[in-house]
Amino acid sequence: MMRDVLTTKSMKDSCIYKDSSEMWAIGSVDEANAIIGLAKIHSEGRTKEILTYIQKMMFHLGAEISSGKKMINSRDVEFLLELIEEFKDQVVLPRNFIILEQNQTTAYLSIARAAVRRAERWVVRLRKERKIGVDAVRWMNKLSYLLYILILYELKGNYEAVRFKG
Repeated sequence: MMRDVLTTKSMKDSCIYKDSSEMWAIGSVDEANAIIGLAKIHSEGRTKEILTYIQKMMFHLGAEISSGKKMINSRDVEFLLELIEEFKDQVVLPRNFIILEQNQTTAYLSIARAAVRRAERWVVRLRKERKIGVDAVRWMNKLSYLLYILILYELKGNYEAVRFKG
């Protein structure tokens, strides 16, 4: 018996099309998680510890997308906000656009942030379709900002501001 190559099984125990909003979101979350893993192996200390935590939570997010069952809750969002506050006190927020990629760690974190932002757009679409909870969207939004703060933390104030012509 040949399996349908156009569909895959979800955690809801049903088959869904591989190009459905859910599968695009799961793929984007999976891609972001892989890049976060790449950033993690090029990180040290607290940053590495946080990226390890984030990777595990990304699986919870994927499970929520696949199952439709709430896996990300307000406490998870609050924890990201606590991490942001912890690091915000240790960085100088730039007043201009800056070049974030100054070394291997910050380059990988920047790519991870871009992938998270793309995955966030798919999560927003699923929320609009009422397929996942609002906390999943809030969590992804805060994750993007946390990654930005971690980049600033890793840069230790050594960044290049972008100057516009005119």
